[in-house]
Amino acid sequence: MAHTPTEPLVLPGVYQFEQGASINDEQWFRFTDAVKEAFWLLPAQLRPYKQLGFDMNRASELFDEEGSVTFNHKDGEGYCLNPFYLRQTLSDNFRPYRKVESQRCKQDLFVRIVLVLLHNLCPESYYITSSCPQSWRFAQRWLAWNMDMFTKAPENIPASFVIPGAIEHLLLVKTSGPGKQVTTEEWEAISGIEFWLAQQHNS
Repeated sequence: MAHTPTEPLVLPGVYQFEQGASINDEQWFRFTDAVKEAFWLLPAQLRPYKQLGFDMNRASELFDEEGSVTFNHKDGEGYCLNPFYLRQTLSDNFRPYRKVESQRCKQDLFVRIVLVLLHNLCPESYYITSSCPQSWRFAQRWLAWNMDMFTKAPENIPASFVIPGAIEHLLLVKTSGPGKQVTTEEWEAISGIEFWLAQQHNS
């Protein structure tokens, strides 16, 4: 379900997704397994928090027995933002539409990774858009680098948009591996580079 962006570029970090169909058990298992793997491959500072803002020490804490994924992220001041939530089963008891504003915080990359995995491992289940479609590219490259997964973006990205090889390598090295340390200042630099590249392409 690729969508061509129709609005001008705005600040990255706003994601909208709407459930169109339930996810079968086989797809859900593959998705949750991949999300857990990504969780452990990220530096600890880039991993999500529990819904109320407490540290998440196990990947299994992302999921509950009702078939949903829930986590939170914090802004630069340490305050919780709106939680990320998606379900396996489409139900009249839950809103199918969700909007997440990560404000380009340190958990923003994880949000993108989860949504790219959802789009590829659970196709036709969710319609996903971003305020900056170019931002999917780095999440795709991270999955290829760390998990040997070659994915499609949830939206069309202009073929001419590329992250220069030297910059991409630097960003991937810095954001890959549980033993890495990523400070707030370092993440702001990484996020700023991504945004600058997107602006250059859009100008």
